Amino acid sequence: MSERKLRWKAGSDFMSSAAAIWMVPLAALLIGGWMLLQHWYQQGPLVTLTVERAEGIVAGKTPIRSREVDVGRVESVELSEDFSHAILRARINKQAADMLREDSLFWVVKPRVGREGISGLGTLLSGSYIELSPGKKGRAQDHYQIQETPPLSSLGQKGLHLTLTSRETRALGVGSPIQYQGFGIGQVEKVNFLPEKAMMEYQIFVKAPYDTLVSSNSRFWMTPGFEVSLNSDGMKVKMDSLETLLDGGITMGLPDGWSVGEPVADNSSFTLFKDQASVLEGNFDQYINYVFLFEDSLAGLHPGSAVEYRGVRVGTVISAPYILDDKIYSTFNQRSIPVLARIEVQRLSQRYADADHDKWKSVFEEQFKQGLRASLKTSNLLTGGKIIDLNFYNEVPSYVAKTIKKTPVFPSVSAGLDQIERKVNKILDKFADMDIETTLTQVNQTLVTLEKTLGSVRAVSNNLDKLTGEPQTQQIPASLNQSLQQLQQTLQGYDGDSRTHRELQKSIQSLNQMMRELQPLVRSLNEQPSALIFDRNYRPDPEPKRGAQ
Repeated sequence: MSERKLRWKAGSDFMSSAAAIWMVPLAALLIGGWMLLQHWYQQGPLVTLTVERAEGIVAGKTPIRSREVDVGRVESVELSEDFSHAILRARINKQAADMLREDSLFWVVKPRVGREGISGLGTLLSGSYIELSPGKKGRAQDHYQIQETPPLSSLGQKGLHLTLTSRETRALGVGSPIQYQGFGIGQVEKVNFLPEKAMMEYQIFVKAPYDTLVSSNSRFWMTPGFEVSLNSDGMKVKMDSLETLLDGGITMGLPDGWSVGEPVADNSSFTLFKDQASVLEGNFDQYINYVFLFEDSLAGLHPGSAVEYRGVRVGTVISAPYILDDKIYSTFNQRSIPVLARIEVQRLSQRYADADHDKWKSVFEEQFKQGLRASLKTSNLLTGGKIIDLNFYNEVPSYVAKTIKKTPVFPSVSAGLDQIERKVNKILDKFADMDIETTLTQVNQTLVTLEKTLGSVRAVSNNLDKLTGEPQTQQIPASLNQSLQQLQQTLQGYDGDSRTHRELQKSIQSLNQMMRELQPLVRSLNEQPSALIFDRNYRPDPEPKRGAQ
């Protein structure tokens, strides 16, 4: 009995010892599972990042940071299947999982030298890392594209993102400043070229609180860093800041006389004009097209040139020359070259800008009858640029209405430097048509005759010199003086105080008295010629006889 109890007791010790041995790996398994579950639970999301080049990125070492705090790490680096880019798989910490949104941004921080300055110098020792900008919109994504350059706006900075489109070939660079009245309010963040639209697209950021300046009526135009202009006032040189001197910038403003528009939403689109003058040109949507026929040279006249009336701009040149039938040789068959331009009626009157175009055409036709004509005028002697000048002329042919391709023709005349040039050319042509050889022969003959004449004059001069040198000729002045003295003495004898003058005066008085005494005698002889012989008897006048009583 005691032996059985001992046998059972020994078996129970064996079983208890075996159970104790299996408890250790089971506990280890449970602990490992719990740790694995805890690790899996504490792990953040795994994201796939694509980058063109994985320069400076090392799997298992390159961290992902946000505001200088580690929020993840790159786990693997490999090439894509088509070998066109690199694929990174990165683990984001669970505490930073909420930073992943649809608009989250990733970029590689490394030493950079750009127009905004030098950045990333700290990575020279620690190595490159990936910066994460927390997103605010949408849900978390599994794939993200690493940007080549970091965003210029600070993380979480308030402001307004806008999109500008331009068809200008001159492109601005990333970091170009946005200015308002010469003060920086933002910068260009991204530059894209849209080949399907053949235009440039700029993503810009306007910092707060300057974003309140942006409205629906705001306009954006390119600002050259250095500009030289010539006008009637002289030469003007304009230079902006050194920052815009490299590749220019963008200026935002409100045209004069415009009211402040409504506030705009984020990511709104605007047109980027080439300069400030183009801002107003793009808003003249009421115009009348005219065809101008010029016989002068069109050199210096380009699309966009002004149409002016006595110095005031009233239109814009559209096409110079204006090819009507896509056949350039037909232009050479005509003496005049067509130019298409438009008269922008909004420049003439804002009040009547919306009037019917037929009314405006009738107004111009009335002015055509009064002598309104168009001519080419040189606006800049230095560059040779030309404009279309409108003015009234007195002696012009009568206006006859014409149309080309249903477009009315604006009557034109030749004036300005081109007309002077043609007159000078005509004079030169006349000189060229002259028989120069015959003219020179005649001139030579005339010179020979003139030389002979001068020889004769020289001989006469020599003879006169000889004549004046003879003694007889030299005595002539003395004889002439003697004659003049005798004539003077004779005239002095008839002076008022001389005796001869007094005697002559007495004789004239006696003669006058004698003539007065002879007047009765002469009168008697006229009445009765026989008075010298017979006495003068006066008979009484006959009396008529009385009639019978």
